Amino acid sequence: MDEYSSGFCIRASRGGGGGGGTGTKCGRWNPTSEQVKVLTELFRSGLRTPSTDQIQKISSQLSFYGKIESKNVFYWFQNHKARERQKRRRVLVDEGNEIMHLHDSTKVSSTKM
Repeated sequence: MDEYSSGFCIRASRGGGGGGGTGTKCGRWNPTSEQVKVLTELFRSGLRTPSTDQIQKISSQLSFYGKIESKNVFYWFQNHKARERQKRRRVLVDEGNEIMHLHDSTKVSSTKM
């Protein structure tokens, strides 16, 4: 088992304070900005649930930018879809609350007449 699949993080800290010089080997996948950019572009272009073959191709292309496995691509799409749904629900709830507030304030102003 390598250090990436163990689920544990090993920090190699050099020197006191924060900032540069610290390295982290972690069980979590930490996508590079290039990987996130490509994945986001694919999602925006309409790809929501990639097939196994698509996942393989995407992960092999993204490996150029850093360490990545097929499962990382699979979970990224799954999580991104869920977060988009949550955002949409929040917007709908906020809009509903705003309409309710406007409706309530209209009632109050009409009863003052």
